[in-house]
Amino acid sequence: MKNRNNLKLLFVSALLLIGSTVFAQTDTFEADIMKMQQLNGSQGTTDAMFGRMVAQFKASKPEVTDAKWAALKKDVFDVEVAELNKQLIPVYKKLFTQEEVKAIVAFYESPAGKKLAEKTPQVTMESMQLSQTWAMSLMGKIQAYLN
Repeated sequence: MKNRNNLKLLFVSALLLIGSTVFAQTDTFEADIMKMQQLNGSQGTTDAMFGRMVAQFKASKPEVTDAKWAALKKDVFDVEVAELNKQLIPVYKKLFTQEEVKAIVAFYESPAGKKLAEKTPQVTMESMQLSQTWAMSLMGKIQAYLN
């Protein structure tokens, strides 16, 4: 009976140890993903997106002060972006291994990676403009082809 209790205690201890090890590995994987998100230039892209949104809203809400827009960014927009980044963690975990995420982080910490992250917002904005023009032209060609 005593041996059986010792065996049960050993088994429970092993399960707890395995569980805490898996949790620690998951926790570091998520931390690596969050670091990648911080380094990859997406913050600059979302900041630029907010600027464009504000410019559009200002036309219909000219009475809103710059201080109110700044507060809105901090209290609403940045909070929602942080929540979105949390929701994206499982997507990254599904598509990348932790070793791949670490390699991506290492790249973004290199001079070339830092430059890519720095220029990503500008590339994104210019790409969006070009893509809109391209898509309109493409739609015209598709309509002409179908007629």
